[in-house]
Amino acid sequence: MACKREGAREGSGGATTVHSGSAEKPSAASGRRKGRQDDPRGSVAQQQTLAESRRFGTYLRKMREERRLSLDAVEEMSLGLSERVTKSHLSRIENGQAVPSFPRMFALSQIYGIPVSSMAERFELCLKSKMCPAGVAKKSIQEVVDEAQKLCVGGRHAEALLLYESLLERLAKTHPPDEARWNVELRLDSINCLKKLSRLATAKEESERLLTLTDLEPRQEIRALQFFAMCCYGLGKYTVALMAIEKAEQKLAKMEGVEDLSAAITVLKGNLHYITHRYAEAAEAFRAARAQYQDLADVFEACLAQLNLAATLIETGAVEEARAQLTSALATTEQGGYDRLRALALSHLALASYRSSDLEATEAYCLRSNRVARPREYVSILFRNCFYLWRIAQSRQDEVGIKTNERTLRTYLNRIEAYVPEAEEFRATLGGGNHE
Repeated sequence: MACKREGAREGSGGATTVHSGSAEKPSAASGRRKGRQDDPRGSVAQQQTLAESRRFGTYLRKMREERRLSLDAVEEMSLGLSERVTKSHLSRIENGQAVPSFPRMFALSQIYGIPVSSMAERFELCLKSKMCPAGVAKKSIQEVVDEAQKLCVGGRHAEALLLYESLLERLAKTHPPDEARWNVELRLDSINCLKKLSRLATAKEESERLLTLTDLEPRQEIRALQFFAMCCYGLGKYTVALMAIEKAEQKLAKMEGVEDLSAAITVLKGNLHYITHRYAEAAEAFRAARAQYQDLADVFEACLAQLNLAATLIETGAVEEARAQLTSALATTEQGGYDRLRALALSHLALASYRSSDLEATEAYCLRSNRVARPREYVSILFRNCFYLWRIAQSRQDEVGIKTNERTLRTYLNRIEAYVPEAEEFRATLGGGNHE
């Protein structure tokens, strides 16, 4: 079933001048102060720390002001919690002069009604971010957006997120005539980066905040609903995700020229039905999505929908139909050079063979899939392939194969981000004591 950081580098350097023949010897204390003052590396590090603290402080101030709370009100509301938040300390945090301890962060999350996981994610992102690359302030908004989009295409979503947030900070200060349009688009792009970085709690919170705006254009509202549903899906809130999908579909039915959004929503609905074991509904959604992407001439997405359909058919027992779909999809992946989809198609063929008790074919497909997936670190696919190789080794009583594949499974287990049923089965096996 198919449903994924780099930071900008900066250098610093400087020369050290040694003075001799001085008539007066400086004190040790003054020397230490001078060393700190002249060290350009220390200056850069200090500026970076202040920038990171200010970024998180700005976020906290925005949360407070959106709730129409004064500093005094926050202090008063914190009195009933385990950690008091004084207005003076909160002011220092909001101005980037201090960072909150976790107990204070938890208290603020309770007062603002924000999940502490979301606040902690935001805090982590601020601490990990680097200062904005030089020259960004002199570029137009469109130029920076184009640069961020190139970073996203290259999978460098952490760097892209920094650019989007720097633009949002600029908008808050300059208020250009088209601020409203840019503000929403940049926030949507920022949410997409957060989602790609698996910061789902933060992305969900940002989607919810965006959906409270009254001036969203219809297409923007659909995208916000889509991101919200995808975050809920990733967080295991399937019922809420389906409700968001239904709302998006109602709005799409009244719109024209949104075939791409409609197809994406349909795929997401299929994924939700699949993960909740509603396979008939899932198959219907994936068939519809494939047809929509074919009409859009989007070969990659049409192929992905076909693979999802095949995975669903395997679960319904329609193995031969699934195998036909996979054979067709595999040819598309090889022609288009879609390595991940190729590895996935071969892995699905392995599963179809395993369900048909054809262990020889299962092994062959798993090994072929691994040859594509291993150099590119497609962890979820590698895990599933090794899981079935492990099962085959068990059926053959191959102790070497059992131990080798089990070690591999243990290595990959905690690196899996997507939903992989075989991972849950393997965890259950470990919990049952069937391991070394």
